[in-house]
This record gives sequence, C-alpha cells and structure tokens, in this order.
Amino acid sequence: MSTVRDRAAVQGRDDELALLLRALTDSAPSLTVLRGPAGVGRTSLLGAVGRMLRAEGWRVLPALPAGGRADTFGATALVRAVRDHFEQFDDVGLADALGLVARADALGPAARPGHAEGPAGADWDPATVAAFDVLFGRLARQGRVAVLVDDAQDVAEPAPLLAAARRAGCPVLAAVREEGTARSPGLAELLATADRVVALGPLADEVAESLVRRAAGTRPDEAVPGALRAALGPLFTRPGTLLATVAALRESGRLVSHRGRTCLRDPARPIELSADDHLLRRIRGMGALAERLTASVAAWDGAEVGDLPLLADVLGVRLDDCGRMLDTLIDADVLVVDAEGRMRCRCPALAASVARRSPDGSGTALHAAVAERLLARGAEADFAALADHVARGGAAVPLGAETVGRLLALATAEADDQPERAALWCAAALSRLPQSGSAYASGLTLLVGLVIRTGRYEVLRGVLSRYAEDGCAARPLAEIRLAAVLLALHTGEPPAEEALRALLDEELPGQEPLCFSLWWFGHRLAPTAGRPAPHGPVHWAGGDAPVSSEELELLSAALYGSSEGCERLWHRPGGAADTPDLRRLREAASVVDMAAVARIVAGPRYRLRPDGVLGTYHRVVRGYGSGDWSRAISAVRELVLSGSAETLAHHAARLFAADMCTARGEFRQAAEWLADAAPVPRLAALRIWVRVGLFARRGESREAIRLARQAGRRLRAAGHYAGLDLLLTRAVRAAVDAQDHEGAGALLDEIELLHRDGARVHATDELLLARGLVHRDLRATRHAVGLARDRGNIPALLESCLAVARLADDPRPWLREAHDLATQCGASLLIKQIRALSRERGVSAPRARGRREALADAERRVVELIGEGLTNRQIALRLRMSEKTVEQYLTRLFARTGCRSRVDLVAAALAGRLAPVEP
Repeated sequence: MSTVRDRAAVQGRDDELALLLRALTDSAPSLTVLRGPAGVGRTSLLGAVGRMLRAEGWRVLPALPAGGRADTFGATALVRAVRDHFEQFDDVGLADALGLVARADALGPAARPGHAEGPAGADWDPATVAAFDVLFGRLARQGRVAVLVDDAQDVAEPAPLLAAARRAGCPVLAAVREEGTARSPGLAELLATADRVVALGPLADEVAESLVRRAAGTRPDEAVPGALRAALGPLFTRPGTLLATVAALRESGRLVSHRGRTCLRDPARPIELSADDHLLRRIRGMGALAERLTASVAAWDGAEVGDLPLLADVLGVRLDDCGRMLDTLIDADVLVVDAEGRMRCRCPALAASVARRSPDGSGTALHAAVAERLLARGAEADFAALADHVARGGAAVPLGAETVGRLLALATAEADDQPERAALWCAAALSRLPQSGSAYASGLTLLVGLVIRTGRYEVLRGVLSRYAEDGCAARPLAEIRLAAVLLALHTGEPPAEEALRALLDEELPGQEPLCFSLWWFGHRLAPTAGRPAPHGPVHWAGGDAPVSSEELELLSAALYGSSEGCERLWHRPGGAADTPDLRRLREAASVVDMAAVARIVAGPRYRLRPDGVLGTYHRVVRGYGSGDWSRAISAVRELVLSGSAETLAHHAARLFAADMCTARGEFRQAAEWLADAAPVPRLAALRIWVRVGLFARRGESREAIRLARQAGRRLRAAGHYAGLDLLLTRAVRAAVDAQDHEGAGALLDEIELLHRDGARVHATDELLLARGLVHRDLRATRHAVGLARDRGNIPALLESCLAVARLADDPRPWLREAHDLATQCGASLLIKQIRALSRERGVSAPRARGRREALADAERRVVELIGEGLTNRQIALRLRMSEKTVEQYLTRLFARTGCRSRVDLVAAALAGRLAPVEP
C-alpha cells in the first residue's frame, strides 16, 4: 500500500524526476542534494528514482535510512544498509571493509588526533574517511552502483560519507529536509559540497486535486478535494501530507463509498492530520510546553502577540520561556503570525489535531481562566475582550449583576456593527439573567434577531437547554418556540428535552392541525396527551420581535404548501403586491426549500449558513435549477452523510438526486435514491414527478401517463397542490412523445383546472409549455422559453427549447441551445434524445463545442470577472479551476491583445477590441 502511495505522490514531478535521473546517470559521478520541506514528497521521489534505476540494471544502496545525532558520520547506518543489501554485491571482501568502517566508528573521532579538514573547514576523521573510501571502492567494482540517502540532515556530518561514495565513482542522491530545522554546520557543509542542489517545491493545485482522486480509489465526490484544501491550507500541495491525511481519513471511517463515489462522512466535523504527521511529531519533540502552547493558540483563535503575557500566566510558565517557545514554534512552521500580529496554527487541520489531543479540547477552560484574570484587572481590562472570553468560557466564569448588565448593553450597542460577537455576548448574558425579568425578555428578542442575521443558530442551544432545566419558567414563549424551530430546522437535530419537544409540537398559529416535528422530522417528538401545557397562549408580537406574526403566518402557509394562503397573506392590507417574489415563494415552497422561503419572507436580515441542513439542501435545489448537477448531487451526498436526524429536506434531496440520475441514464442509481426517500405526504407530488420522469425516460410512457393522471386527481382532492403542475406538465411531455393526444389533452385540462382554481404553484411557463405541446402552438412554447430563461431554471429552459424545436421551421438554434444545456447538466440521456429529435426533424445533430470555442468562452468569463473586481483566487473559485489556470488565461490574453494591465484588458473587452482565439 505504501508503494502505491509513493508512486501516486510522484504525480506531477516529471521534470524533477527526469532531472534527477540525468544527474545520476551522467558519465561523471556527482553528488546531488534534493531539498524541500517536510511532506513535499522527497521520500516518494527518492523511491521512484530507485525503482527506475533498478529497472535499468543499477544496484541501488539506500544508505542512511535511519540516522541519528549519535551516529556522527552515519557509519553505523551505512554498515546496516550494506548488510541489509549484501546479496546485491557478490564480494566476500565486503565483510572486511565493513569491519574497518565499524572499528573506525567505534573508536570515535574525538579519541584520535590529527583530524582531516573537509571542504567547508569541518574536521573530518581520517580513519573514518579512509574506511569509507575502502568500502565504496569495493562496492563500485560491482558495476553501476547508486547511493540514495533520505533525511541526510539527521546525520551530524553527512558530507564525508557521501563525498567518499562520489570519489569511488558512485553517483549520490541525498534528500534533506530544511523546513523546521536550523541549518546545522554539517548540513551547510553538505550543500557546499554538492555538485547540484535541486529544490523541491509544492505541487500545482490541479495536480494535488488529481492526487486526491487517485488516492481515493473510487471516484471521489467533488467536495472531497475542497474539504481537504480548506483543512490543510498551504499543506494541501505537499503530496506526503496530503496522502497521509487521506489515508488517515479512510482508516478512521471518514472516507466512505456511497453510490459509487468516495465521500466524506460527517463533513462538518474538522479534518485532522494523520497521527504521524511531521508537524505533530515536531511539536511532541519540543516538549510539554510546546504542546500546551500550540493547543492554547488553537483554542484561542486569533490571539495576538500582545496577549502572550496573559497566556503565559494562564499556562503557569515564565514569560521568557513562553516567548522563546513561541519563536521556536514559528521557526518550525507550526504557528504563523499574520501582519496584524495574530497567532494561528499553520492550518485548520493542525489546530483540530492539537485541540483533540489536549485535555481541554473545546478551549472552555482556557477562556474561563483568561476571563478570570481580566476580571481581576477591573477597569483596566478591555471589556470587549473580556466579553469574548466570558462567552467562550461558559458558566464557569462567575459574573456579578453589574457585569452581566454591561455585557447585555455591549451586545445591544454592537448589534449592528459586530452582530456575530454581539450574539455570543448576548447568549452569555442570558445564561446568567433570571428568566422572569424584563431584561431577559428583551435580551432573548435581541438574541433571536442576531441569530437570524448571523446564521449562528447553535448559539440558541444553551438558551433552550436552560429553559428546560429551569422548569419552563421563561415568559417570552414566542421567542423560545421560534428559537426551538430555528435550531431544529437549521441543524436537523430535534431537542432532547421533553419540555422543548412539547413546546415545539404546539400547532403553528392559523394552520391546520399538524405539529412541527411530524412535518419536519416525520414523527411526533412528544406525546399528544399528558404533556404540560405552555404558560398561556403563544402570541407573536410585532414591533421589535425578530419575526412578526404576519411573517410567521406567511412562512407557515408557504411551508405547508398552501398556495391560497400565500396569495391571501402576501396581498394583505398594506402589504406589497410583488408578484415575482410571490411566484418565487410558491416555487421554493413547492420543493420545501425553507431557506429560500425564509429569505423571501424575512428579507436581507436572514442569513443562511451553507453547511447546515437548510443550507446544504438549498445548494441542492439551487444546483439543480442552475444546471450544476454535479455539485447538486454532491450536496445530496453531503446531506445524507452529515449524521443529522432524517428530515423533510433529506428525503426531498434524494428525490432530486433520483431525477438527475434519471436524466443521465443512471436508472439503477435513480431507483436507489428513490427507494431511500421516505413516502412523506408533503412530498407526494415531488415523488410522483420523479417517478413519472423515470417511467418516461425508460420508454414506459403509458405507465407515466397513467400514474400522473391518478396521482393528479388524488392530490388535488386532498388539497396537496405543491408541485402538482410540475408533474402534470412532465406527463404532458411524455404523452406527446408517445403520440397519446387524448392523454395529453386530459392532462392539460388538469393543469388548466389548477390555474383556474388559483392553486397554481409555478410560473405560467409550465402552463404555456403544456398548451404549446398539446396544441402545437409555437407562440406559446416560445413564450415559455422566455419565461424559463427569465427564471434562470435550466431544466425548464431545456425542456422548453426542445418543445420549440419540435415546432419551429428551423429547429437548429433550439436544438443547439438544448444540447448545450444538457451538456452543462451532464444529462447524457437527454443528449441522446436531442440527437433523436434532430434526426426526426431532418437536421444534423448538435455537437459538443470544440476546444477553441470553449477556450474563448472561458477567456470571456475571466475578463468579465476581472471587470467585477475579483482577484485571480476568487475567479478560480468562481469558475472551479485552479489559480494557475487563471494566470495562464491572463498570460495568453496579454500576449494576444498587447494589454499591459487588467484594467486595459477590461477596457479592450468593453470596446470590442479583444481578438478571437486563433486556431
């Protein structure tokens, strides 16, 4: 396994590998030093060189595989290496030469006068040097012998041994690690003695990603390289570190196979370095203070150099000792200090590793100790810094009533400028205030509003736990219940406390009797009988309340799929009649995209965290609609493997995955995704929509039509309108394809009835598309194309383009656009259908764009993003390419256009002066 990993680590090192092989196989023997930081792949490259030399008939001696400071010249390690590879050399005289080296090493250089002076002025022991000459002289008689040395810096004086090998005619390749180690005199001498020094840098970003794909075994989910890049930071492009981290994730069960892809289980959990990582070994080798200081910096994220006296006091060490150790850790690349003087671990994976291995993994005790010392300073302490440590130190920090009041006042004052810090301060104050007071009520309202604005929904957990522990004594039940709903929605974790479950299961105001937990989690959290009643009715106040009563009713109507309720509440007296937003609200609610619903209703003050249940599902829906199906399916896997409780979003996400797999012709995976999605009543229309698509695309159009007609009547009778027009329009397309005009007409009647009854959910482009298909109305289908394009819905636009292509005199532009959209989605089955329709219409089938056309489009997008003020890094992230690729595009553009700056490039593009890509 390690050999496979070593070979993978050499990927992208073709130039360095060729250079090293040429250096070793030249006619004149040479000493080449390969240097680079730990984890950059020196050992793997050394192994690759050895394998290639052996394949060409060379004898390879891996000398000094494990040196040490006690082995001054590496003689002990050399003797062991020759004995381990004795069978390569058919020379009985080697035993005498080995004995000579061993005796010279045992006597020791300090016991003999008359040392020889080496090239850099160092003392070389004559007896040891002579013994080396004899041994390598005998080895060289065997023919082509190469000496490969790893970690030569671990030998105090490596130059005498390696120079002796070169003198005997054996080419030498020595790998040394310079990062994190002071350049010893012996290492400096080796570098001065070498004929050639090759510096090994990090891999290119795209090569590192390719390395991840190879190391994963099966096809990795596209989120895996991004997660590793975020965790490893600058270490991502060091193959040794990268491969070891991937191996550690696999061994710990974090890398799992799911639906034919290698995925990261529990992706929100931090990624750690492998237990044997060089940085962790380096920290352990520096002693207990290094481990404690690194763990403290990891817990106190963003500590400044000026905080060092306080940190030394908390650790109970002298300030001088703490300062010296800090310098050592920075020199060893364990810690880094930014331009503002803030100390951090080298990368997030290192911080996660040291935090988990420390006694106080969460850092609560550290922050509590710092807070106590700041409190002791009184008025001299920076109160904002004190508030930060109090918030992170938990209930262990004792505060007086006056300090608690100041904490709440600070949160109120900084709510607009620093909402995230203010949320933590407010939560810390609430944990110490009596729940019956007016200060608690106003503070809770402030906290819920801050959480909605910042997305820090986990902050609410402490407030809710205290509510249950104190016997449900809190009076502002509206905010308590809203906090419970927000936490459950965004984290996917139902509350464990019985009191909170009972409160969460109170019916939403103004809605049909359906409890929240039954709707969201698929089961009731608390029994309906015998539970304690809330303290009075739950009223949602207006004014300063985080969510008004009108907004809550609108949210409820949208999430329960009540189109009529949405219409009525949206056009309430005094409300704005924003039809596009109302349409978007109904569309989002039809696919239970609660994040989009909340954003439309609550406006810009609502913030969504991308890694929670709602955020991940929102990425599924957004990726499906924008045609980025690879990322959408990746988000489905992320949601399923997140470890959270099963929610409505999980089942809806599986349905979207099934539909995308169907369009790609992956019917088996589509059926598996569909089977995993529970038959939830709220998702009945969406589920039938997927099944209709699966039947139709497998050629079972009659079954698709029958299912759609039966389900349509049943759902409409039950009042479940959300998504109904989607599945009926899909069935119309299947009926038209099967030339079932009667069935298509009946389905169109169902859609017309929905719209006449005011139960429409989606935009009128679905109705127009169905009319155009049934009545062969080109005008209606073209209008549907325009509406779908305005909505930015790629699947709807694709289907509308195909409808126009069936009717237009010249179908080629519409087939071309449909082909491009299907290619963007990766929908291979739809591409086949487009080709079949092309043959049916008697025109040539569209083809994928050539490399030149794709290159021109990529260059155009790069220039557009430069015009938006984005950096190369931001452009790379936006276009999902490496930063190096962006730089290559810019280099070509500058060379071709003669522009000298990014500003000139944008100006030339705006003036139409950019020359097209040449053949």
